[in-house]
Amino acid sequence: MRKVRVTLSLLLAIAPGAAILGAAQKPSEAKYEMTTDYLVLLYRGPNSTGEVTPEAQRIQEAHMANIGRMADEGKLILAGPMADDGKLRGIFVFRVASLEEAQALAAADPAVMAGRLVPEVHPWYTAKNIRVYPNAETAGAASPPPNQPAREAEQEIRELETRRFKAQINADAATLDRILSDDLTYVHSSAHVDTKVSYIASIRSGELKYVSIVPDELKVRVYGNTAVVTGRGEFKAQSQGQPVNIQLRFTDVYVRRDGRWQMVAWESTRIPNP
Repeated sequence: MRKVRVTLSLLLAIAPGAAILGAAQKPSEAKYEMTTDYLVLLYRGPNSTGEVTPEAQRIQEAHMANIGRMADEGKLILAGPMADDGKLRGIFVFRVASLEEAQALAAADPAVMAGRLVPEVHPWYTAKNIRVYPNAETAGAASPPPNQPAREAEQEIRELETRRFKAQINADAATLDRILSDDLTYVHSSAHVDTKVSYIASIRSGELKYVSIVPDELKVRVYGNTAVVTGRGEFKAQSQGQPVNIQLRFTDVYVRRDGRWQMVAWESTRIPNP
């Protein structure tokens, strides 16, 4: 679930008749107009396996389309995923007329209907239609936390990893070409080394065919323009026509260049069968 660009900007937008926080007024002195919104906590559902499959991707795409539709209708004012891998997967904030309407919207989400998410809806009493003018005092208070860029980068890398695994399964060479850096070094668990060109060529030709990839224990650490990803996963594939079903621990590295992240290195180690 990607971010919806209706988050803080909508919560801070001014509307006719709303209270205004003046330039010389402290935030604590403002007179806010209050309203009831509806906070939806989206928990991991019984059908959420973490496996990257065509069906899971179809549900995710329908989920994202539904988010965009609700935002366009003005009913969804905030949405986003959690950055960790806990039971709570994300949130919605609805601005609708009743609790029943909020519950109906949450229940109609494709990921909820598929059992991949379970919603918990709460009335939320909050301020609406507030504009904070950036005077010297409030500008510092409104600054993002120092670690916010790193958290945003971490979420972007997680989304890229999901797209990359999907592209490997679907033999989507175009997506892999965008995500993989031209100077990629890809070290397989067999110690065979691929470049970007040779790796994509092996997938395009069917010499290497991924059947399913189930990642787990994914951890992303961001160091400026470099990100290190570690994790483990179950990989089912066919290599030169022979079935392969292995558990791997892996490390891959992303570098941010020209405003976008690309993977520059991958190395994996086979986990012995117990």
